[in-house]
Amino acid sequence: MGFLPLVLGALATLNPLIGLILMMIYSGVSLRYSISNPLNAMALFFVAPALLALAFRSEQTLIVSASDAVWGVGFASIIFLLALRNQRSLSASFTLAAISIIIYGILRHLVFGKFLTLQSEQAMAELNRLLPQLYERPEMRNSLALMRQILPASWILPQLTALFLGFLLFMLLNGIPFIWSRLSFPKYYNLLILLVLPLYLVPLLKPVFLNLLIALSLIPFIQGIGVLVHYLSRLIPSKLIMVLLIILLSLNGILIALLGFADLWLDLRKLNNGGTTA
Repeated sequence: MGFLPLVLGALATLNPLIGLILMMIYSGVSLRYSISNPLNAMALFFVAPALLALAFRSEQTLIVSASDAVWGVGFASIIFLLALRNQRSLSASFTLAAISIIIYGILRHLVFGKFLTLQSEQAMAELNRLLPQLYERPEMRNSLALMRQILPASWILPQLTALFLGFLLFMLLNGIPFIWSRLSFPKYYNLLILLVLPLYLVPLLKPVFLNLLIALSLIPFIQGIGVLVHYLSRLIPSKLIMVLLIILLSLNGILIALLGFADLWLDLRKLNNGGTTA
């Protein structure tokens, strides 16, 4: 399995979402080797992105792809493994990896913002050419205006979702049961959300505030679903009905995130486990 990170590094440059899921699977399969020295275990991963960046220094698209692989996949995986090696809980290790992706996602837009915005505008112009009738609708124009404002978050959220899927597979591969009703993240995560709120008062930083708030809301959303599962499983004996009800309730993402935010502070389920994953 020594050369597998080399292949995963190449795949991550093509698709960081799939790359991150596969890196978490690799970490789960080779846990003893990976956790003993994460830097050595993952070193070959960075070869392909580095070679790509060096070979195509003038191609902005490939530079962004290499950067996404390095920071959005490789570095996040190493953070996760280093946290586990330092005896952090599974959910705390996931949280630290998620925070690294959020930070990179914001910096990514600051560094490559002009290029990413140009790409987005070109995609929207192509959509307008193919489906001009859509642009005649006010709701479509409002949606596109919003998309322009949340470009960083539109990259961060799928990457965090990939991290969570990889996290679930990591647990499965190591025989660790995933019990959503007992999933709890560290309380300090709420402090990050509170630290972001003052950015709203600075007009120039409102776009940063919006993107950070959206990105940071995913973990409370995940925990909010855990709260729903905890209470609904006591009231509804049918798992199918419960799942359908949770899916229906999850359509109100803001409400679920607020529920998770409250649970982070108040421990509504009385788990008292310091943010571990049962």
